[in-house]
Amino acid sequence: MEIRHFITFKKVIETGSFTQAAEQLGYTQSTVTTHIQTLEEHLGAPLFDRMGRKVGLTDIGKKLLPYTKEILDTYGKIENIACEEKDIRGTLRIAAPESLTVYRLEAIVREYRKKFPHVNIRLSNATCGDNKKAILDGSADIAFVMLPQFEDSDLVIHPLKNEPIVLVGSPDCPLTSLDDSNENQKLIESLITNEKEASYRRIFEEFLRDRGIVPSNIMELWSIEAIKRSVMSGLGIAYIPLMAVQDEIEECKLKMISFEADLKQIYSQILYHKNKWISPALSSFIDITLKHARDWSCEETTC
Repeated sequence: MEIRHFITFKKVIETGSFTQAAEQLGYTQSTVTTHIQTLEEHLGAPLFDRMGRKVGLTDIGKKLLPYTKEILDTYGKIENIACEEKDIRGTLRIAAPESLTVYRLEAIVREYRKKFPHVNIRLSNATCGDNKKAILDGSADIAFVMLPQFEDSDLVIHPLKNEPIVLVGSPDCPLTSLDDSNENQKLIESLITNEKEASYRRIFEEFLRDRGIVPSNIMELWSIEAIKRSVMSGLGIAYIPLMAVQDEIEECKLKMISFEADLKQIYSQILYHKNKWISPALSSFIDITLKHARDWSCEETTC
């Protein structure tokens, strides 16, 4: 058995496919099959149930998985054992929601790439729930989320910044506030929003339900930019992170719609598994991220 066999085994699990594992590893599919067969022959038992194009772990495969993670973790430590900062290498897998990728990560990743050009960065966008799962199942090294502050016994969590969420409409939107006069009414405005799993969407919709306020329609869009453009076009209102609309509000392309409510605060946070080996590449990324988070706080307080 060789390290590459365990790398292939883990990649098949992550992708759910021999074909996709081969594509991501730069192998032919026959090479992936050979690697898995080598492990199976050594162990004397199959690792995967092959059901058409889908593969699932057998009981032996499930038992091998935690040992595989330990082996690859140790291998990573050995690879970096004598690294100086300038020679840091490896792959850093980052999971983040679109909003933080667009409005927070650019400066972080730019500084990191300048300091550590030999680190391969893989950045994926998904919902905060999926990003948290990526940490728990080992498919990401670090994740950014926008959620109320929380604790998890399996995770190390660093809150970065309180992220205000605001209700906005176009400058011509007739709605100027949500107050007692709106209770038990159907608004003429559509609510333009992102996926149902978004924490701040759930919080705002609960606020509306508690007051019997019903938007005329709900439009789900795939990106923050699409939501902003739709609101600016007068298609509806949106409850959206302030960082995403700050410039448009200052330029009077959007207006804030006031409402009073004691809603849960949303924080940008980073998290990683408590049992994760903190490689030099990951440690440096965490340090740079926390430094930028301190800068965000300083900008707010004009320090």
